[in-house]
Amino acid sequence: MGGVAVVDTNVLLYSINRSSEKYGEARKLVNSLDRIFLPTIVMYELVWNLAVAGISPQEAEKTVSKILLNERVTLVDDRRYLLSAFDLFGDLGLKHYNDSVILAIAKEVGTLATYDKKLRNRAEKLGIKLLPEVIE
Repeated sequence: MGGVAVVDTNVLLYSINRSSEKYGEARKLVNSLDRIFLPTIVMYELVWNLAVAGISPQEAEKTVSKILLNERVTLVDDRRYLLSAFDLFGDLGLKHYNDSVILAIAKEVGTLATYDKKLRNRAEKLGIKLLPEVIE
C-alpha cells in the first residue's frame, strides 16, 4: 500500500485492540503507510476511548507515547481546520463536528483511513481516497 493518509480514531483503536475483529487488518493498514497524519482531535478521542475501556492513565500514556514517537506519525495541529470544518456539514448537526475536522484535513492530504461508514460516504463525495478501499 504505502503512501500517506489521515488516520481516524477507529483505525487506531482497532490496531491496538488485539481482541477486535479488525485488529489484523487495521494493524496491517497502519503498518503499510509511509506517513500517518493524526489530527489532534483523533488523539483526544483515542484517550477518551481508552478511558471508557477502563485503561489506566499509565497504560494510556504508554500507548499515546508509542504512537506519537513513531517517526512515520505527524501530529496535525487542527486549529486551522476548525472553521473550514463547518463548510463540510451539509445537513448534519454539530455532533458530526469532530469528523468534519478530520474530513477537512483529509481533503488536503487526499487519503483517509477509517472504518466509519458515514465518514467514508462523506469523504467519497469529496473525492477523498479511502483506506481500506472496501469494508464489510
